[in-house]
Amino acid sequence: MKPVFYEQRAETIFMGEICDHPFPSHVHDVVEIVCLQTGSMEMTISSKNIMLLPGDIAITFPSEVHSYDYVSKDASGLTLIFLPDTIMEFCHVFRTMQPLHPLLLHQDQAPELTSIIRHLLTITSGSQAAPLMLGYLHLFLAYLFTALPLTPRARNPHSTLTDQVLQYISEHFAEPLTLENTSHALGISRIHLSHIFSQQLHINFRQYINTLRIDRACTLLRNPNYSISQIAYLCGYGNQRTFHRAFLAQCGMPPNQYRAEQPSHPPRRV
Repeated sequence: MKPVFYEQRAETIFMGEICDHPFPSHVHDVVEIVCLQTGSMEMTISSKNIMLLPGDIAITFPSEVHSYDYVSKDASGLTLIFLPDTIMEFCHVFRTMQPLHPLLLHQDQAPELTSIIRHLLTITSGSQAAPLMLGYLHLFLAYLFTALPLTPRARNPHSTLTDQVLQYISEHFAEPLTLENTSHALGISRIHLSHIFSQQLHINFRQYINTLRIDRACTLLRNPNYSISQIAYLCGYGNQRTFHRAFLAQCGMPPNQYRAEQPSHPPRRV
């Protein structure tokens, strides 16, 4: 039973190392592709449980609920996150189709994909990064779709209200949210909102907010320019004691230890 939240991203393309820890179920309007190089991972994409081994690729189309359920300590690889219209040639595919299965095994791929992924991993920040990323992304998708079976996207007519709840909380989770002020902002009753969490998201409201806040904290802890007290404030915690307690409960270690164990180099964005 996992929470689902709506994630917003501002960049056109995000390219970086794969998620290095389990990540709760979430949904967003971008494409998310994971190319595993070493180790193993378990993901759930649109209710399908998949295991990735070295060389495998997991593909999440826009508006598909997905999670990172297990990430081995030696896991490494490439994550690509981009808007559907980044490469206009494939925009219609991302908007109207979906994969028959979200996992593309290494043995089923065109051999050119391995070389393209290797080149993407070597791109660094700089004036030449954006055109290189776009060029290789175009090639990547062209070869990907030669091997990935697609089917017309199925629509869920009952997801509208839940999507509104997820989006609102994604935009405001660092604020002092309660069931009362959130339900008022959404124009629904407190009981109705509570029912969405208990029956659809299978988590209580406060636990859900903490999940989003601590995930944001994990991202900020990679940036040495923020102190831990600043991060606690930016993530919606009024004092460090509450922040430390919530962080320890979710991550199994205090924030200063988590920061010490993380690589310092940032992902690339354009």
